[in-house]
Amino acid sequence: MQEMLIDSIRVSLMNYQRVVILKERESDRYLPIRIGSPEADAIALKLQDVAAARPLTHDLLGAVISALGATIRHIVVCDLENDTFYARLVLTLADGSHKEIDCRPSDAIAVAVRGGQLVQGKDGEDHWFSSLQEADEFSKEQGGDGSDVRSKVPIYVEDRVLERAGVVVDGNVEESSEASQPRRRQRPAQQGVTEEEMEKLSAFSEFLEDLPGLEDLGKPGETQ
Repeated sequence: MQEMLIDSIRVSLMNYQRVVILKERESDRYLPIRIGSPEADAIALKLQDVAAARPLTHDLLGAVISALGATIRHIVVCDLENDTFYARLVLTLADGSHKEIDCRPSDAIAVAVRGGQLVQGKDGEDHWFSSLQEADEFSKEQGGDGSDVRSKVPIYVEDRVLERAGVVVDGNVEESSEASQPRRRQRPAQQGVTEEEMEKLSAFSEFLEDLPGLEDLGKPGETQ
């Protein structure tokens, strides 16, 4: 199980499909996950520090969890079947026990980003910020570039999911004539994928071909 950071929320210029792109914290391996427009907007609002006039559905869910005396321990993208990702919301209940709740990755991520952001300072301690912009500014004050900003609620992905669907980005990229985004060269995260597995991931593979045509819908520290 690997900890992931939210690289960005993007939208395909070809079919307007929203995609959340997770990046492995310790490497240049990425996991693109297709999500719905409402969930993409809910995540992007927090990434861009845009306050909604009234609590959104994911704000309500977080408030209910807190009101019941529970906390979100972490979220995990736990499985991939027939091109569909599965996730779990892991809670610590008031009595100290843990409860796992089945959910969509998009909902889990939207809830996770509402827990605030952490940045490790020069003192070695984690500093918490409710604002992503404040976390990014603190990171740069500490000599970082903002890439060390992470969600207070950890986002994990099971190794078997990354082995099947993770995308490793080569150091050399080619400029795409279709858009300003660099063309990413995909290579398997792990060798030995069977023809049956490749057939099951056909829709995912087609999506990867659209990566050059993606535009940023929201990145940490950026506003549109």
